[in-house]
Amino acid sequence: MAVFSKAFAERENLEKIVALGDYLAIKQNLETQGMLRFVHEGGESGYSARQLKDAEASAKLTRWIDALSNERKWPIKRFTEQITPMLAEGIAVAVAPSHNPFSTDPPIRALAQKLAESGERVDATGCLVRHTKIRRIGYGGPSYLHLHQETIRVENEALFFGKPVLVLDDIARSGATLRACRRLLLDHGAAEVQMLVLGRVWRG
Repeated sequence: MAVFSKAFAERENLEKIVALGDYLAIKQNLETQGMLRFVHEGGESGYSARQLKDAEASAKLTRWIDALSNERKWPIKRFTEQITPMLAEGIAVAVAPSHNPFSTDPPIRALAQKLAESGERVDATGCLVRHTKIRRIGYGGPSYLHLHQETIRVENEALFFGKPVLVLDDIARSGATLRACRRLLLDHGAAEVQMLVLGRVWRG
C-alpha cells in the first residue's frame, strides 16, 4: 500500500511531512519580491541561478497559497493539476482541521475534495474534527502534539479503515497538527498515513 503513485514513490516518507515547497511569511515574501524585481530589471544580485530559481518558485507557491486562503477558485484547479498525478489509486484523502471548530469548510478542504474525486479515492475530509478551539500558532498560540490530539476527534472511520490515507494541510509551521492527525488516523485503523502540506514556512 502506498499514498503516492509509482512515478512519485521517492516522495513517500511516512515519518516526515512532505511539502510542495517553501511558504514565505510576509517579511520574507516582500524581501524576495524586491530582490527578484531588482534582478529582473538588470541589477547584479550576487545570487546563483539556482538560488534565483528557488526564490521564484517560493514566491509563486506563496502567491498560490495566499490566493487559496482568500477563497479564490483558480488555485484549486492549479493545485489539483499538480498534486493529482502524485497520488495512488484507492486512497482516502483527509484534511487537517482548522484551529476553530466553527470553521468547517476551509479552502484547503475544497482542494482535498477535488483530489478525492478521481482514481477511486475516498473523500475523508470530514473525518478529522476540531471540537475545541485553540489559538492559531501564527498569532502566538501554542502548538504541540498533545494539544492537537486532545482537541481533535475522529469521525466516520469506516471511510478510511484499512486504507492508505493522505492528510493534507495548507501551511505547516511546527507540523504538530499534521503529526497529531497522523497518529489519530493510525489509531483508528488507517493502513498508513502520509502527511502533505502545500507550503512549509520558510525559516531562512
